[in-house]
Amino acid sequence: MSPISKLNRSSVFVAGLVLALLAGASTIPWTHEQPRAAADVQVTTEQFRRYIDEWSEPEGYFDSDNFISNETSYLHVVDQLQQRVKPGGIYLGVGPDQNLSYIVHTRPMLAIVTDIRRQNMLEHLLLKAMFAMASNRVEYLSLLFSRQTPLVNGGNGGASFQEVLDSIRAAKTSEMLFQTNWKAVKSLLLDKYKVTLSADDLAKIEYVYRTFWKENLDLRFSSIGRGNASMYPSFEEMLVETDRQGRQQNYLSSEDFFQWLKKFQAENRLIPIVGDFAGPHALKAVGAFLKANGLRLSVFYTSNVEFYLFGRPNWTRYIANLRSIPLAEESIFIRSYFPTFGRPHPLNLPGHRSTSLVSPIVPFLAEYEAGQIRSYWDIVKP
Repeated sequence: MSPISKLNRSSVFVAGLVLALLAGASTIPWTHEQPRAAADVQVTTEQFRRYIDEWSEPEGYFDSDNFISNETSYLHVVDQLQQRVKPGGIYLGVGPDQNLSYIVHTRPMLAIVTDIRRQNMLEHLLLKAMFAMASNRVEYLSLLFSRQTPLVNGGNGGASFQEVLDSIRAAKTSEMLFQTNWKAVKSLLLDKYKVTLSADDLAKIEYVYRTFWKENLDLRFSSIGRGNASMYPSFEEMLVETDRQGRQQNYLSSEDFFQWLKKFQAENRLIPIVGDFAGPHALKAVGAFLKANGLRLSVFYTSNVEFYLFGRPNWTRYIANLRSIPLAEESIFIRSYFPTFGRPHPLNLPGHRSTSLVSPIVPFLAEYEAGQIRSYWDIVKP
C-alpha cells in the first residue's frame, strides 16, 4: 500500500469519526479557531512565580538526572514545524533544553515545560538565569560551563558554531569563577524573579550547574545507577545535530535564534513546572488557564513519555488530562520513538536510535475514542 493512498483512507476515516464525536456530547475541546497573536499574553515576574507554584504538583520519580536529551533525531522535525505551526500559539513540552530548539522554531506566545522531576524545572530556572546574564550565545555558553568568555575567531556573528564550541572547550575556568557565577544565579532567581526555592532546591540547582561545569561539552544523558552514559551522545554532539537537510538548527547554532530566545525568556514566556502527564493537577491547571484566556494548544512535545504510560492505569489519566487542554484543529504532537522493545521505525535515519515524529492531536483522540489505539505502535506508526 502506498503511503499516499493509506493516508487518504485514514484521513477520511478519522474525519468521519471526528464529525460523529462532535455531533454528540463531545469530549474533545477543539475548534477551527486560529491561535491568537503573541501580544495577547503578558507575564509579569509575579505571575511567573505564581504560575510555577500554582500549576505544579508534587514531584514523582524517573531514573535519570536528564541534564540533556538523548534524542539525536530531535531536529529532524524542524521543517515540519515550520510548515505546520503558526507563530503565536501555545507550546507544551517535557524535559530539558531540546525544548528551546522547538520553541525557537515554532515561535509561540507562551511555552510551558512540565516534567515529573522537580530538578527539570530547576534546571530551566538555571537556564533562564543564563539567558538573563548573557548578551550573546558565546557568553551564554561561557556562563553555562563557567568558562572565561573566549575571543572567537571571526567574532560571535561570523564564527561557525563549531568554532564557538571549540573556543568554549578551550577556555580557562576555576572554582572561583564557578562560585562567582553561582552567586549571581542565586541572586537573580531569589531577588529578581523571587521564585519559591527551598534550601534543597538551591542545592539541586547548584548540583546541576556544577555538573555542567565539571563535564563541559562532554556531558551526557545517563540513567541513575545504570552506568550507561557512554551509550549516549555528548552535549556537543547534541548541539551540532542537524535537520533532515543537514542544516544546524539548534537554538545556539545562530545568534539570531539565541537573541529571539533571550527576549522570550526576558518576557517570562517560558514557564517551567513540575507535573506528571498523568498527574492529578499540572496539566489540568494548564488547561484551565488556557480556557480562561481563550487560548488553544498548538504544539505538545511528549518525547517518549507515552511509552511509559501506555497499557498502564496512568494511560487513561493521561488521556483525561489531554482532553482537559483546549485544542485547535491544527494542534500537533512532537514525539520521539525508540525501538528498544519494538520494531524499527520507517522514518528513522541511519545513525540515530531515536526517530522524531510530528502528528495531529485531534485525530489521535478520535482514534482512541473509536478503539483504534490498541498498542504503542498505533501511537507512533506513520
